[in-house]
Amino acid sequence: MKKSIRFLSATALLAATVVAQAQVYVETSVNALTAKESYQGISYQAKPLTFSGLVGYQVNPYLAVEGYLGLGAGNATTTENGTNYGEKFKINSSYGVFVKPRIAISNDMELFARLGYLESKFSDSNTDNTIPKTKQGSVAFGAGVSYYFDHRTYVTGSYMSHHSKDGFTVTGLSIGVGYKF
Repeated sequence: MKKSIRFLSATALLAATVVAQAQVYVETSVNALTAKESYQGISYQAKPLTFSGLVGYQVNPYLAVEGYLGLGAGNATTTENGTNYGEKFKINSSYGVFVKPRIAISNDMELFARLGYLESKFSDSNTDNTIPKTKQGSVAFGAGVSYYFDHRTYVTGSYMSHHSKDGFTVTGLSIGVGYKF
């Protein structure tokens, strides 16, 4: 029994030490996006809103890896050549991974870039019918800045290309908060 308690105590201490050294962090953001597509001379555009969260692991002071999950925040009106015909567009969900190079420009601020892959589910509907959900993946990339209030808590903003494939693009701004463990 005593061996088990010592083993569990040593394991917990080792795990706490690893987590302290690992610089694990979480972020949550609101994303104001613009989805665009041109098809047979018609330009489609919608401005969906999503909420996202990510978990990151700081490999060293200049590089992190991240897991990303985004969820749609309702339908956005789609315009065709600037005219609203009642069609709606939604980003149902997104998930992916990123590599995040970063550099501190002061004690309170850092610049970063993200490069990775996102898989997203989109749905589109109009007044006559609902077009089935489609799932598409694409390279995703962007850049941003983080401002630290202290060594653990920060706000972040970025501009990202979430999807760019076959003439269909989703880009936009993200604003969020983060916490380092």
